[in-house]
Amino acid sequence: MIDARELTLDLGERRVLDAVSLHLDPGEAVALVGPNGSGKTSVLRCLLGLVPYRGRACIAGHDCMHDPVAARTQVGYLPQRPAFGDATAEEALKFIARLRRIHFSRIPLVLRQVALESHAGQRARTFSWGMQQRLSLAAVLLADPPVLLLDEPTASLDREGQADFLRIAAELRRSGRTLLLASHRAEEIERLADRVLELDQGRLVPEQRVAQVLPFHARRAGG
Repeated sequence: MIDARELTLDLGERRVLDAVSLHLDPGEAVALVGPNGSGKTSVLRCLLGLVPYRGRACIAGHDCMHDPVAARTQVGYLPQRPAFGDATAEEALKFIARLRRIHFSRIPLVLRQVALESHAGQRARTFSWGMQQRLSLAAVLLADPPVLLLDEPTASLDREGQADFLRIAAELRRSGRTLLLASHRAEEIERLADRVLELDQGRLVPEQRVAQVLPFHARRAGG
């Protein structure tokens, strides 16, 4: 479902990614881990066609550089911090649905998926961070994409918000979606990932199982 070969990204004189290759089968969930600045978000940005990388990346057989529109139709991207302005939850989703030519009938369905159906008429700016992140996930799910790219999705959330989000994301994983998750949180990795790819200064280190990498990240999270 995701196939990237020799991804190389330079920003100015700095090499951000150095010949990174990865492959995800349909329905697989993989965590990208590593310290800040290791290249996790840059891998996601390459797959979204947002940066001028070298190498080759394909999503569901569509080349991310040469056929970016087709590739992006297969992907839902969840950034760290959502932004919805003064719109209500329903208004925000209607705006996105119009842009993507998605029927409004999808809106109640995705609000129910993220447990926000009773908040459809409330302004998103009044939501907690956890509710805003769930609304952002609802926006991603409008197009029902088979691939989800998640960039530190619980980084700004309290414990309750993290638990709510992980429960919903785990359900999406069980539904057969392919997940690529950039994360440094041990609980997130354990709940969502089948395997782990670790980046260090833009390079992949030898692949590890989830059980191998969790103790290290738990120690780092604890200071």
